[in-house]
Amino acid sequence: MTALNNINQLLSRVKNIFVRKATPATNAATSAEPPTDISVVSDSRLKAALADIEKYLADNFGTPTTKLQYKEYTNGASLTSEDATFAVSLVILTTADGAFKLPDNVLLLGGVPSTNDIKWLAAELRKFTNFLMQLCPKHRIQHLAFAFDKTESDDPHFVKVNGLPLAQQEPDITCLRLY
Repeated sequence: MTALNNINQLLSRVKNIFVRKATPATNAATSAEPPTDISVVSDSRLKAALADIEKYLADNFGTPTTKLQYKEYTNGASLTSEDATFAVSLVILTTADGAFKLPDNVLLLGGVPSTNDIKWLAAELRKFTNFLMQLCPKHRIQHLAFAFDKTESDDPHFVKVNGLPLAQQEPDITCLRLY
């Protein structure tokens, strides 16, 4: 019976899509993209943690809020910076068995590219990591995880599977329990 109801709902949605009238151009522009500012995050604890990270990026690198994108998921929220000086990709997971079987209540740092040289990036990444290690307990985030992407240039003896470097199929994740 529920399968029949699901099919009927699906058919109804498809029918609504095809019989919908065109909307004026002024309305289409406002509904084109969902908002990507911090207001999309509904969990107040996650919002406070992401606001602190936003402040850190603005204070240390001058990252404007227009270069930041937030997304909310059923199991957490993410922040992606598109600033060329110091861009970050962060995810806060709130449920267990999320990405790569990480525990719940974890902040995952997925990437930090920069247009500056590698020595500068290493120094800034060290400062940012220390900031995150202090931020996590403040916002009751128990774990800090790092995702590493190895390439062939990192190790000349890197093993390939089906012609692809193994790490491209699954990155290495290191997870630290902070308290």
